[in-house]
Amino acid sequence: MLKLSIESINSHSPYKLILSGDGSFCFATDEAQIYEIGFVEDYMLSVENAYQFFLIPKSSPNITKDEKMQQTITAIIEEFFKTNDVLLDYICDTKDGRQAARSRLFSHWFAQYPYRHLFTFRTISIEYEGLSYYASAIIRNDHPHYQEYMVAIDEFEAEMKEKIK
Repeated sequence: MLKLSIESINSHSPYKLILSGDGSFCFATDEAQIYEIGFVEDYMLSVENAYQFFLIPKSSPNITKDEKMQQTITAIIEEFFKTNDVLLDYICDTKDGRQAARSRLFSHWFAQYPYRHLFTFRTISIEYEGLSYYASAIIRNDHPHYQEYMVAIDEFEAEMKEKIK
């Protein structure tokens, strides 16, 4: 079970989160855009304690740049790693064809993160039947199972590429 302190997150986040009934969080942007954000256990990787991060717009998403959104998500992910000894992955949604933009944005946010040197960030890109799929994984460099997690990520990528041949 994941441990996250909403009080700790809200002390660092420009957008205040509220706890949803299912353990996820919701927040509203200055432009009244509502988002749900949370983590679910990921069974696609062959390791324990892997979680998938999700961010779901509950209203029509605004595609303008919102620095406070980046700061809010960073506060949530920092709390995630501070209180849990886990691997985090993120799969970009393909429903509107903007998965490449999502992957670039997530990568850009990570590149701007001042403590990025404490983490390994891996991006996977797979092309299948004219559609691109993107995923990213983040792990602390000092994680006790770092090598095992990196092997699992490599195996997952190889397995996905093998399946589409």
